[in-house]
Amino acid sequence: MLARLTRDDLARVCRDIAWSEISAMPGQSRALGPRVSPAGQTVRWDQESLYLDSLARIQLATAAATWCNAYDAGFEDLFLARRSSADWADVMVRARLAGAAHFTFATSGSTGTRKFIRHREDVLAAEALAWVQVLEQVTRMAHATPISRIVVLAPTHHIYGFIWGVLLPLALGVPALDADISALPPLQSGDLMVAVPDQWAWLSESLKLSTPNSSNQNLSSVWPDSVYGVSSTAPLSRAVHDQLAVLNMAGQARPALHSLLQIYGFSETAGLAWRADAGQPYTLAPGRTRTGTGTGTGTSQGGISLQLPGGASVSLAIQDELNWLNDTDFQLLRRTDHTVQVGGHNVSPDWVAAQLMSHPDVKEAAVRLNDRVTPPRLKAFVVLHPPGNMDQREEVEAWAVNQLPWYAAPCAIRYGTELPKNALGKASDWPD
Repeated sequence: MLARLTRDDLARVCRDIAWSEISAMPGQSRALGPRVSPAGQTVRWDQESLYLDSLARIQLATAAATWCNAYDAGFEDLFLARRSSADWADVMVRARLAGAAHFTFATSGSTGTRKFIRHREDVLAAEALAWVQVLEQVTRMAHATPISRIVVLAPTHHIYGFIWGVLLPLALGVPALDADISALPPLQSGDLMVAVPDQWAWLSESLKLSTPNSSNQNLSSVWPDSVYGVSSTAPLSRAVHDQLAVLNMAGQARPALHSLLQIYGFSETAGLAWRADAGQPYTLAPGRTRTGTGTGTGTSQGGISLQLPGGASVSLAIQDELNWLNDTDFQLLRRTDHTVQVGGHNVSPDWVAAQLMSHPDVKEAAVRLNDRVTPPRLKAFVVLHPPGNMDQREEVEAWAVNQLPWYAAPCAIRYGTELPKNALGKASDWPD
């Protein structure tokens, strides 16, 4: 049984809702500042630097009311009158006391339309307890230091950040500390860091740069022993995983992380499975069961069911192709959602290309993920309507920065007379 969510727990979520919504508004990201600031944990929008018009304030209030299902208790209108994330937390407490007992999580929304997924609180709490079992197994098998603190880099209003950054600390009975990758607090043995793949990639590069010797082999000197990590929301590259959690360098005393768990799941299903090695299959989490007719080894058939509190089971919709090795372990064959991840947000390159082509000076556009930079960002190739001069380029680039969410705006745009194609006439990549 989990301890009850407190106002402080909800205030952390409210801060992340406000920060995420405002940072995606055109022209606001620079004035907003970092998500987690030493100056305070509250986002306010009653100051001149963060002036929001009435439509923007309605968007904000709707996001908060939807997340906590305030509509179930008739408290949705109270969010619009508030001017800070801390004030929202007070309203959420009242709504929950009045009967709001679900949470609604939004997909990132850069695919044209957001999807809103409603989850029962008791089901999410049961998942947190399931991950406690997994963590106890990982630490017990390695005779390692138990987890004593959760360092949360992932936003807590997303389902992954909420389960691992808010509910898991309650399940373990340990404190949670919100942090930013650019200003990590001093880590200590027993810390579990909750981050997304882009953040792990950034931390991996940062560790290499901060290594005292020129060969970058002593990563373990930067972080203390028995620091753990967890990653989700998108695949984590094997190179980043091994850089952080595998003893693979001559002269290296130990990896920077004792272990780095990868969690497989979706906003629709929450967490489904886990693995501690990038080269190994995923294992179903407690309470998840393989279902379907295609049992056995080497088949992609079969789904996953979730046991609900009370004993009933529900089938979960799986978006990807899986190769089942047995009744508990599977390999991920192919992702089918056609999105990439930028800054912890799932983004559709096709959607971004369509937005670019809505500009009157853009004739054609192609968008791809540039994963050769850290953290990965989008890049674009644009064909302009004649005359295609420098003024048009500057206008298009300024428009993209001001009109698209920061994570959807390409960090580099190349121009040409036609989109790149290979010898077969198919769309191809282009130099950075």
